[in-house]
Amino acid sequence: MVSPKAGSENMLQGEKRPDIAIRTIGLSKKYLIYEQPRDRLFQMFNFTRRKYYLEFWALQNIDFSVNKGETLGIIGRNGSGKSTLLQLICGTLSPTCGSVEVNGRIAPLLELGSGFNPEYTGLENVYLNGSILGMSTEEIERKMKTILAFADIGDFMHRPVKTYSSGMYARLAFAVAIHTDPQILLIDEILSVGDVAFQRKCIQRFYELRDNGCTILFVSHDTYQVKSICQKVLYLANGRNIKYGDASDVVDQYVQDMQRLQTDQLANDAQHANQLFSITKVVLENENGNAVQQIRSGETVILRFKYKALTENIPDRISFVFNLYRQDDFYVCGATTLMEQIPPQPAKREGEVTIRFPELPLTAGTYLWRVAINDDGGMIVHSSAKYVCSFRVIDDFRSVGLIDLKRSWTIQ
Repeated sequence: MVSPKAGSENMLQGEKRPDIAIRTIGLSKKYLIYEQPRDRLFQMFNFTRRKYYLEFWALQNIDFSVNKGETLGIIGRNGSGKSTLLQLICGTLSPTCGSVEVNGRIAPLLELGSGFNPEYTGLENVYLNGSILGMSTEEIERKMKTILAFADIGDFMHRPVKTYSSGMYARLAFAVAIHTDPQILLIDEILSVGDVAFQRKCIQRFYELRDNGCTILFVSHDTYQVKSICQKVLYLANGRNIKYGDASDVVDQYVQDMQRLQTDQLANDAQHANQLFSITKVVLENENGNAVQQIRSGETVILRFKYKALTENIPDRISFVFNLYRQDDFYVCGATTLMEQIPPQPAKREGEVTIRFPELPLTAGTYLWRVAINDDGGMIVHSSAKYVCSFRVIDDFRSVGLIDLKRSWTIQ
């Protein structure tokens, strides 16, 4: 049984703070999962301790608060509980235990158009959806021209919405929701509805609301957007609060966790068979010769790997390879000694290869190496170690993408 954390009772009984827009205390949501429909009936008339269901906690003990005017990002993998949390906040779901305190009118941009009647015209649905979102008839009529201009679907406003395309449907729903003058805006991955021109209008309206003091909860898988526009971030995994705090710190941990997960999966797929050599050690060092797992963008590093022969029948000459990958298996860079005009080297029973990378300009993220030993022509792989020596790059958020290009600006 999940219950609010220790000390929550005093918080629950405390006075409301006027500066807080949203506060959750021990917020939890449980679902009962029945394998067969008849199990519901068996459970209803159950006079024993047997359970005919499985318990699934979509959220467990979520504690956080958002001050008025703040923008909070909510991140996590699919199934982590993000949408459930937003539905609990806007009241479409009831918590199993814990509490949620909301101070202000909410505009939930979750499932756009969920309150539309497909048989009604677009105009009739503006009245219907607007009233569901808390607008009075007078308020809807006062804003009708603005809503219609924002949606920009022309004469379709007088046709049943069942004849709309999915884009038109979303445009109308967004236009209604965004004009409720919300004090709290809940956004679940829908800033990219419609065409490019409409997306610009949506984002511009989003900025206007934020700058006017609207509190925003923003669910997105786009870590760049979250890091750019949010002051705080809540990181969820399996319905639990993994981390809550400064946007940059929380997003960095989330990205690192996702990269580590993918690295583990990629490493499990690596196969090494029929090798003539074994690569025994791969290490990344700084200029002082110390092993590192984290560097700052622009820092000089040295990649070093050792090898030994696995058989007596080794070739006379060999060449060497390095490859650099981003955590998502994107190929960043690679080269061989042959490409560098270094001739094939005499094969030894044991050896060590060192590669120096001055002022490595990578942007923030996690990266992995592949090192290999090839034949003297560079065609046959004698040994390979892929997805090894994972390291993290941190930066000052000066740029995004793959590398931090050196640059200068001139603005007239």
